[in-house]
Amino acid sequence: MASAAPSNPQPPTPSAAPVVSLADGAVDPTLRTKWGAGDNELGHLVQAEGNPEGPMSLARAGDDLLVLDQVNNRIVRYSGGKQVGSFAATATTQDVVVAKDGTIVTLDRLKEKSLRFYDKDGRERAQLSIPTDRVKDPGLVTGLFTDDKDVYLEESHGALVRIGTTDGRLADAVKLSGRPSKDGKLLVSATLVGSKLTVNAFDRASGTLRFARVIPYPEPTREVALLDTDARGIIYAGVGGEEAVTVACLEPAEGKVIGRVAIESSMMPEEAFKDFIVTDDGTIQSSFRTEDGVEYRVARCP
Repeated sequence: MASAAPSNPQPPTPSAAPVVSLADGAVDPTLRTKWGAGDNELGHLVQAEGNPEGPMSLARAGDDLLVLDQVNNRIVRYSGGKQVGSFAATATTQDVVVAKDGTIVTLDRLKEKSLRFYDKDGRERAQLSIPTDRVKDPGLVTGLFTDDKDVYLEESHGALVRIGTTDGRLADAVKLSGRPSKDGKLLVSATLVGSKLTVNAFDRASGTLRFARVIPYPEPTREVALLDTDARGIIYAGVGGEEAVTVACLEPAEGKVIGRVAIESSMMPEEAFKDFIVTDDGTIQSSFRTEDGVEYRVARCP
């Protein structure tokens, strides 16, 4: 198996400034949906055992928002705050992403243990089983990623392994040490210890460490909720606390923090696989569950 392994790691550099919450109004709801199975509604499953389920994931396709409404066996497309279409998905699908060429890829890591590939209009083109010689336990997959036409799975918040290409074909196994940045220049990973997050960025061309930046977050912290980039290569690192996910924005040359925003966290118990994404233009898109349904919000940082 080929590997894009880093070399010559260096001690991390502390961030020059702590991350603090911004004023109210930093986050703007763009879509509100109610629980249900009709138009402009999203599924809600209450189970006798385990957490209730709402929409598992979200993705952006140009200006459109795709919501994985697996409870209703579909992916819903929204434009301008309104539902404009949907297409079929299985009830055990847990993640959805959109590649540069418009291909929509979904992940079922628990039941089918496979990837499905759709064209930009939602027509299914292929299905690809997750090879067990690359991912021994698909249940431990923590992310689905595309890099140009390559499709990767992340295991236990660690390395990424290539599974196939956006045409639904199996590809040679390649490992990456982190998540590929949208500008194609970096591999990014993060480790949370206490209230400090270490963000590592490796140069893809040389395999060397570009920077390791330690960022303090408000206590208490729970988990890394967001690690993504925009088309400029700016890194967005979000850590969840009791009431908010605090996102720090790092410029890609040295990892200096250039902005920060606090996004309110939902206190509802519904299980979700992915609540935060970053678009090419640097918009942070998030989902916020309420007693009545789900709000989809946007924020900017910086």
